[in-house]
Amino acid sequence: MKIATLLFTYNRSIHTQKVIQSLRQNTVLLESLIVFQDGLKQGYENDANEWEKVNKLINSIDWCNKEIIVSEHNKGLAESIVSGISYAFKKHDAVIVLEDDCVTAPDFIHFMAQCFEKYEHKKDIYSISGYSWPIRMEKKQYDVYGCGRISSWGWGTWKDRWQKYNTDNEIIKRFKQDPTKLRNLATWGNDCERMFLDKLLGENNSWAIYWALIVIENEGVCINPYNSLINNIGMDGTGVHCGKTDKFQVKLSDDIKVDFKLPDEITILDSTKKAFASLHGNYTAANEDNGLKEKILVYGLGNFYFYNEKEINEKYYVVAFIDNKKKGWYAGTKIIRTNNIEQYHYDKILIMIQNIQDCINIIKELLSRKISLERILLGHNYYGKYSDYLENILISPEGTLSVTNEKLSLKVRSLEDFEKACEILIEKVYQYFVNNEKDDIILDVGMKNGNSALYFINCEKVKKVYAYETYEDDYLEAKSNLHKYLLDSDQVEIFRYGISSDNGRKMIRFKYDTEYEKQEQIEFKDACDEFAPIIHRHADCNVILKIDSEREEYNIINRLFGGEVLTSISFIMLHWYGTGKKNILSCLRYAGFSFWCIDKSENRGMIYAYK
Repeated sequence: MKIATLLFTYNRSIHTQKVIQSLRQNTVLLESLIVFQDGLKQGYENDANEWEKVNKLINSIDWCNKEIIVSEHNKGLAESIVSGISYAFKKHDAVIVLEDDCVTAPDFIHFMAQCFEKYEHKKDIYSISGYSWPIRMEKKQYDVYGCGRISSWGWGTWKDRWQKYNTDNEIIKRFKQDPTKLRNLATWGNDCERMFLDKLLGENNSWAIYWALIVIENEGVCINPYNSLINNIGMDGTGVHCGKTDKFQVKLSDDIKVDFKLPDEITILDSTKKAFASLHGNYTAANEDNGLKEKILVYGLGNFYFYNEKEINEKYYVVAFIDNKKKGWYAGTKIIRTNNIEQYHYDKILIMIQNIQDCINIIKELLSRKISLERILLGHNYYGKYSDYLENILISPEGTLSVTNEKLSLKVRSLEDFEKACEILIEKVYQYFVNNEKDDIILDVGMKNGNSALYFINCEKVKKVYAYETYEDDYLEAKSNLHKYLLDSDQVEIFRYGISSDNGRKMIRFKYDTEYEKQEQIEFKDACDEFAPIIHRHADCNVILKIDSEREEYNIINRLFGGEVLTSISFIMLHWYGTGKKNILSCLRYAGFSFWCIDKSENRGMIYAYK
């Protein structure tokens, strides 16, 4: 077999010299060295000095049979390599291809020649590479492994394999039409589609993208050594396609071998696919149905899934994705609509949607389709930020959620409820401290569905909670929640009216459950008339006032200040909305309070005031 070694150069003299020196130090003399130097680019006269240095270097080679081919014009990297390989195959059976930044180990040429001879007639093997990808793999009894991705750093192929090379711009379209090809593309070339589009747009001048896609389409095998025999020194910002990075840095093998252990048959292992997923592959595509994992449908194909893709695929096998806004395949896995669920065999449905309100709506939809509660998994319970801070997010038979932390479980029926629950359980917005031995009485204005009242009842010094809710649906929800969790009914009293600056009724329009608007006739009670008797009744207790009533807070504080009730309160936790913050702080200051503020935005935040 006639083997030619091709070296492609341009104007990097230091890099070129290191590559030539490494070739000279190889244990096997090159059979034939063909050096190509691309012509100078027009308008780049500053490159002339380096170009001349490279020209002298390559012409000074006298230690092997060589041929120097200097282009009369600048072809660019892609045309130079493709035309150079085609030229070499006119007289040779196999080629070794090196660019001017690929420094070789001393046994690189011997390795390539041994692989060429060993696998010449294994037509599914398309490429031999001296470079070993920076992935973690357990070394087997042999010195090489098979993968599905070509490397263009110190590689080689045979004449008959190279005959399949072409610049076919329809190739991506064929991948899109075949789920098996899509899965292979995701496994070995998750970056290839972007590179291919950049090539079409003129953003790069890559020849290798076509070669990579051709090999993947034909399910070709590429051979790599476990210990790299190539060190790419071009990741220093001087290259055409590679910026400055150490992502692909590998240690050059210093174990010079006389004979490499090569298996008779090369197969691509599942472990190699999984290892490659961290580099250019995909965890969904690399996941195999081994019969041991639970089969799931993933509801939602977006960033929440992508960020947790590895962990999900380590535990489950993804049968299909449910996404009503997308179609086709992802990594060779079908994307379906909700009404196609019944066509698939699965164990669980994993909801991977960021928005909690959407999750609740999806849960209700799945339950309406007679999918049992036990088969529905909420991704937020296992992945992402909430899983780090919340003990559990349970799904109820009605499609609502229960958020649990530190033995306290709060019911959630909407995004607003969930955000409030997270404020209570994670941010601890209602955590307070009064430095005395007295019991505490809580005035909870705007308890919503009762979660805040439930939190206060679980506080050690709280003797009683007086909770107020304006809206009927929230009041009924709170009543149900509190009745469910409370054993001592005397510990809380709830009232179906709001607190304001005077007694009266108002017609209020509001959104319920974020799904539809309602309007309701609301009764309000004067803050002083309501609170003064309670404060008098519990004269031996600290009075803690919590307000979350969306713009009634200004009226309440002004009334309490004017009615001289404000001075009887020990601690205040107040949600403010809109533009009245300064007025509230002024009232608190005149009433003798110190305070601090936590602003969520320009239009809302928290005020904590204490004596």
